[in-house]
Amino acid sequence: MPRLRTLIPIVSAIVIVAILGGYGAWWFTLAGRVENGVARWAAERRAEGWTVKHEPIQRGGFPFSLDLTMPRPELARGDALAWKGEMLTASAKPWAIQDVTLGFPGAHKLALPLDGRARPLDATLGTGRLDLRYDGRGRAEAGALDVKELNARFTDNGEQIAASLVRGVMKRHAGAAPQGSALPVSLETDTRIENLRLPPRLSGLLGTDVALLALLANVIGPMPQATSAAAMAQWRDAGGYLEVKEFQLTYGRLQIQAAGNVRLDAQLQPVVQLDSKVRGADALVDALVVDRQLSFAEGLLGKAGLMALSRQDETGGPPYLRLAITVRDGNRIYLGPVRVGRLPTLQWR
Repeated sequence: MPRLRTLIPIVSAIVIVAILGGYGAWWFTLAGRVENGVARWAAERRAEGWTVKHEPIQRGGFPFSLDLTMPRPELARGDALAWKGEMLTASAKPWAIQDVTLGFPGAHKLALPLDGRARPLDATLGTGRLDLRYDGRGRAEAGALDVKELNARFTDNGEQIAASLVRGVMKRHAGAAPQGSALPVSLETDTRIENLRLPPRLSGLLGTDVALLALLANVIGPMPQATSAAAMAQWRDAGGYLEVKEFQLTYGRLQIQAAGNVRLDAQLQPVVQLDSKVRGADALVDALVVDRQLSFAEGLLGKAGLMALSRQDETGGPPYLRLAITVRDGNRIYLGPVRVGRLPTLQWR
């Protein structure tokens, strides 16, 4: 019996060491497989014409997390589309490797195809995080982006863009077709931007500051496999469109809630048809007067007409108007019959 008492701790220690040793070997094997997967992904992108660079990947997180750090990552396709970051991190639990969190804080340098050319952009993020869930085939089936304190500057002309929050959620979906459509939902999206500040050149009649821009939408029809012009044209020709379940805008005193759809025209530019509930439309009339698109007398008549057409909110809120929001005629934005801005030209590759 005394010998048994002596053996039990020894055997227990051996078992624990064996378990820890086995777990450690499994962890390092798993880390190696993930690194090999990153290398495979980079090789596939290079074969597609992308440039992929980074410094040696570092491992960490043992034993309860699998963390990879990629210093100085770079991703580019030609000169028109490029990104360089200080660091890219990836983290997952070894027992739930399908759920991955990417981190990309700090400073970033980008080149974006805007205005018919590559425009250089420097950006800093307070927080940059992307949560991904992969299916059994290694394909992302859901993702959630969370960016806070975004500050960006186009270095070619000094234009600046800022936002306190950029949040986006997407989920691949094989659900039923919405009412009136024969095509199924292939992707659900939910995007929210708060305290957006635009450069003066891109601002509308109500200034540069947008308090809220939010979009809840579904991609209808088979999801395009790329963002090339050919792929988007194929999706459009198959009947694909964007179902806007809810659009929200708070822009100065103007508040808009809307729903409808977005399709692509023959030039692959958006054609937008939304039914909206608008509050604070008088602020838009005032802006048109200041911009000299309306005379002072026309502004008074316009505001009187808005008041006559306004409806009382059933919930006790301020009066509102029912107006159509459209984008047409070369990406021009209309609120009812009034042109209020213009969308930039979409460039597909």
